[in-house]
Amino acid sequence: MALQIDFKSLITETVTAPRSAAERVLALGLGKESLGLLVALVAVVNTILYSLSLSLFESSTGVQTGMNLPILYLMILTSVIVLGAVVLRWVGQMFGGQASLGQLLSLIVWLQVMRAIAQAGLLVLTLILPGLANMVALVLGLFGLWIMVNFLDVAQGWNSLGKSFLVMVLAGVGFVFGLSLFMLLIGASPMGV
Repeated sequence: MALQIDFKSLITETVTAPRSAAERVLALGLGKESLGLLVALVAVVNTILYSLSLSLFESSTGVQTGMNLPILYLMILTSVIVLGAVVLRWVGQMFGGQASLGQLLSLIVWLQVMRAIAQAGLLVLTLILPGLANMVALVLGLFGLWIMVNFLDVAQGWNSLGKSFLVMVLAGVGFVFGLSLFMLLIGASPMGV
């Protein structure tokens, strides 16, 4: 059975009414196989756009960042998407949230689609007005957080943006702590130490 999705209206709704957009995404009821493929697809598309952005930056400034490592970025982004959903579910459950891992992954995948669209637009804007592109990127990043708070609130069934924001902050802290612990366990150390 093929899904019929009006992408244009869903994109518009995500920007203008994120709560109802979240409900539409959740209503798709995506299965594990679909989510796995979609996570891979959005990770690849975002990796390509990231590499293009970095290449554009390096060629326009003459600065070699040494950060254009697409395979590494792809692995990190895929891990962040999946582990982010796991941590948001875990922390959300501590606050009485009802979202399943599949629901959170569905919403995060859709946010990654929106991120890819924004990043493609920023690439074009960077070619035309690089200074403005940086300011627009900041605004889009903050707006993306606002959308994520609304999405999380709908998925968890709280009807409390404050609780959703708190869960996002705690999940972020937990994610950084877990990553630090992982780095410690594999023997990584700060540069120069």
